[in-house]
Amino acid sequence: MEDAEMNYANLTRNPIISKYLINVNKLKQFAAESCQISNRQFDNYLFLQYFSQNNWRNSTNFYVNSSLKDEIVKQIIDRKRKILFWIFYLVIACLFLTYKNEASTLVLRNIQTFIYPGMKLWRKMTLPVISKFPGLTELYDESCLMMNPFFQVDDLNCEPCAGVVNVLDLTHVQQRTEFVPFIFKINQQPVYVSDLFELYKSNKDVFYRDAYRVTSTNREVTNLDELFHDFNRTHQVKSHNLWRCNRMPPARTLRTLFARPNRLPTTGIALERYLAIDTDDAPSYPIPDAECSNMFIQQALGTRIIILRPTTECRSKCRTISIRLPQSFVLSYNWWYWRPISAPDQFSKSTSISFIGSYC
Repeated sequence: MEDAEMNYANLTRNPIISKYLINVNKLKQFAAESCQISNRQFDNYLFLQYFSQNNWRNSTNFYVNSSLKDEIVKQIIDRKRKILFWIFYLVIACLFLTYKNEASTLVLRNIQTFIYPGMKLWRKMTLPVISKFPGLTELYDESCLMMNPFFQVDDLNCEPCAGVVNVLDLTHVQQRTEFVPFIFKINQQPVYVSDLFELYKSNKDVFYRDAYRVTSTNREVTNLDELFHDFNRTHQVKSHNLWRCNRMPPARTLRTLFARPNRLPTTGIALERYLAIDTDDAPSYPIPDAECSNMFIQQALGTRIIILRPTTECRSKCRTISIRLPQSFVLSYNWWYWRPISAPDQFSKSTSISFIGSYC
């Protein structure tokens, strides 16, 4: 080991670390050749020396002959104990501020001036993360990052759906019900997958930036390019595909293919909308909820069976109803009372395209 260079003077941090690693590797090679010490035994000895020196500084009750395993377990337990203590203190402080009105008022009064500078500082701190993971910017427009599947309204009045026995057809009736599901026909020309593909090609930069991802039962489909490639196959895989759009540029572009339902209010249409593209034998799936409680399903191609199930709060008072939704028809319902499921129509052998939105 005469060739080991031990002079670390006038060196910065990175050269010191590099030089140290070179010397450690030389020492490890010398131990293996001269003393038949394996690399694992050498590493264990280094770890043991590190823990012994660390505990010697912090505690006088260290036993030099303790095993490496015991030292590692002790270090992990100490670290977890500190983390649990900090969590306990934070929970106690939060409970104190929550149930003590005077304390919460005092804290809120004193931190008012620090909110804006704190958020500005937080934004600067997250800029490197956003530049590293630009896909996180898609979360900016999300009103809810995660739905609560256990959410229920305890005092929901179920009378509006208690007497509903079927879905009303109001095509020739100038009337609109707020809580009772109804359908009506509009002047909607059939929209084929090829039409969607041409629209995508003409506005690829818009859709690629703001509405590119697709949720599908086919694992090979995750975006629009893979979706249209899948529908272009001769032997197509049975699948349900959900294309979500919640930004203005792609929503304005999609409006050129889908007619606005004339029975719905001209204002108050929510920006968030879905496009369900299903094969003729696609499996059943629940219709997703949108921002507003008044939902509509606009059938642009094919036919689907819509099964309207009452919500959990009204399941004991309201009954399950269903409707066959053909092309050019629109179904309107309220998700406070109904949770619909879209099922395939056994008499239809064509692709189904459903435009799903909401209005307030």
